[in-house]
Amino acid sequence: MSTSARRNSYRLVFSFVLLILSTGVAMSQSLEKLYSILPAELSGWKKAEPPETYDKSNLYDYIDGGAELYISYNFRKLLAVRYKAADEEEIVIDIFDMGNSYDAFGLFSHGREREDKIVGQGSEYNAGLLTFWKDRYYVSILAYPETGGKKEIVLGLGRALADAVPKQGDVPPVIGLLPQPNLIPESVRYFHHYIWLNSHFFIANENILLIDDETQAVLAKYKTDGKPVHLLIALYPDATKAKEAEQSFLRNYLHDASEGMARLPDGLWTGCRVEGTRLSVVFNAPSREAAVSYLDMIGPGQSPTN
Repeated sequence: MSTSARRNSYRLVFSFVLLILSTGVAMSQSLEKLYSILPAELSGWKKAEPPETYDKSNLYDYIDGGAELYISYNFRKLLAVRYKAADEEEIVIDIFDMGNSYDAFGLFSHGREREDKIVGQGSEYNAGLLTFWKDRYYVSILAYPETGGKKEIVLGLGRALADAVPKQGDVPPVIGLLPQPNLIPESVRYFHHYIWLNSHFFIANENILLIDDETQAVLAKYKTDGKPVHLLIALYPDATKAKEAEQSFLRNYLHDASEGMARLPDGLWTGCRVEGTRLSVVFNAPSREAAVSYLDMIGPGQSPTN
């Protein structure tokens, strides 16, 4: 290698290292800023020092048995903050830096039962627990058992943290493909690991839809007179992978399908369609015509306005 080529190679490596370091510093500084806006004392509750920090290497120490969920959404770092009262009760604040808004939204969508939109870009408050997301952050604030006073503190802390995040994050583009008529908004789940698909609608023990970190997938429910219709839309990195996923699904789930449609033993219809890099699957449709209509309604991919 010539001296000039070697010098250029060194520059590229050095630039890459600087980029990685600056990204890590920016993430760290952002979490530190969020921590700094939390008051040292609030209505008799005192902030414990120092905060606890976790990454992928030790998240299991903090969330025993549940860390896999966060890691599957590409979790980067967690800042855990505690407020303590004189009687040793605690308010626990967990601030998760997920690296991007898609995964922050996905993590929030995974567990919500309803959405009240009172904090951040989407939130849910229930019995002393507030969860919300904004930009690349997912935040959980727990004060249990719930009291009126604690609820006000929890919501105040949530609003302060959300206000400290300077911008709104984008939702995953695949969300914009969902048909809106009869959609149950709180049922929308975004993921890129097949285990979380199965936790909401079981398909198979194996990953027959070939969903992985390069896949954007969404599952949603739709109101009907009977059993809710489930609609799955997955965007793959290329058309070849999408076609492979379709063939795997037909082979392992709809082996009796005709033109991608089959009536299952419960009398309801399941159908699938692949178009370019997109695979769409409808479950529990009351008729073949209804299954086709859901697949026909899937939009052009414009993300909804936040």
